[in-house]
Amino acid sequence: MIQRRHAMAAAAGSLAGLPSLAQPRPMTLQTLAIPEPMAQLAAGGPTGLLGASTSGNLWALPLQATDRARRLGDGLDADTPVAAGHGRIAARRSDGALWVLQDGRAGVSTTRRLAPAAGLLVLPLAIIGVQADGRQHHLVRFESTGPGGWRTVAQSDMAVLPDAQAVQADLDGAGDGGHLVVLAGPDGQRYRHGVLGDAIEATRIVLLERHSLRVMRDLVLDAPYVFEDIAPRKVALAPGTAPGTPPAWSREGLVAVQAGPLGGQMVLVDADPSAAGRLRIAAQGNALGTANRWMSPIIQGPHWLAVHTPHIGGILHVYRRDGSQLQGRRLRGDVSNHRIGSRQLDMSAWHGQFLLIPDQSGRRLLLLDSTEDWRTVAEQGLSAHVTAMLGLGPTFRNTAQAAVLLADGSVLSGLL
Repeated sequence: MIQRRHAMAAAAGSLAGLPSLAQPRPMTLQTLAIPEPMAQLAAGGPTGLLGASTSGNLWALPLQATDRARRLGDGLDADTPVAAGHGRIAARRSDGALWVLQDGRAGVSTTRRLAPAAGLLVLPLAIIGVQADGRQHHLVRFESTGPGGWRTVAQSDMAVLPDAQAVQADLDGAGDGGHLVVLAGPDGQRYRHGVLGDAIEATRIVLLERHSLRVMRDLVLDAPYVFEDIAPRKVALAPGTAPGTPPAWSREGLVAVQAGPLGGQMVLVDADPSAAGRLRIAAQGNALGTANRWMSPIIQGPHWLAVHTPHIGGILHVYRRDGSQLQGRRLRGDVSNHRIGSRQLDMSAWHGQFLLIPDQSGRRLLLLDSTEDWRTVAEQGLSAHVTAMLGLGPTFRNTAQAAVLLADGSVLSGLL
């Protein structure tokens, strides 16, 4: 009996010496060697990571300690998002022109009216942007005129948000790559909150044909409601209905933030099956309960989450759809994926089952495991607060990484 007790005590002692499974491990994100402070990040380019510096230079940033940054362009507007895809990089020049890098050659548009802070979208044969026309802003389609030239070939009739970011989505499940969704009907009086950089909010969401930019479907919100958002987020809904499309093809929907007298709420928008020209709110979550209370969604594949009041306590919720309802469940507090006044919608990054997100202060990173009910499995302190974050996925070196931009212009990167 005494020997058995000694054996049990020895076993308990050895287990006590092991690290607890509930204790977060340290992360290994490292500061990159960069030539100057960065103002924004984007996925793409020769190394998989692009950085626009505070002085207006565009860099291909190194992801390995043995690599060096490579300057790709200069004279750019550091406050407007950079976009990459289909072998091209697009940005706004400081004079308002569209700047495009393709096959090592830089080209510019003939017009110089791109709106500052608005998003760019690179399509296979065109680039979509937002153009300022006096006090109104419209979506425009640029196409190449040959080496070094880009011109406007189409413009939307409907006014869009000055800082809108269009997305391409297949809302009808046609299997054709989809068309352009943008937040429109700008209104500066209906809901004066200003959490996203200004008090101009959208009163409608519009599906535009990607070539002509004519309206295909739309949804108009009744007063006093708005979309307190900049860009909707795509989600897969159901198999497509177009003849001959692969069985795996999905009809897509959109997640956005609607706001009104009871604050923000998550809504799911899709194509109304009963009306060819309409979008509808197919499902919605509960409002936060008080005006001027906002939420910041985090959408990745089957995971629908949102940080409620990211500037006041930051409470992470996970959502599931139940018919016309989006049911939210509280996970934890003390997180934040948005800085008040920023147009960077979601400061978080994914790697498989893991979500990387800052804490409320923005000076500590948390790695949450979705398969363990979003338990914190790793963490890392920071020298300054986070201003942007993105997941890079498999890069040309076949490693999945995250990149984090800090307020002092430094950039961290590494495996999650």
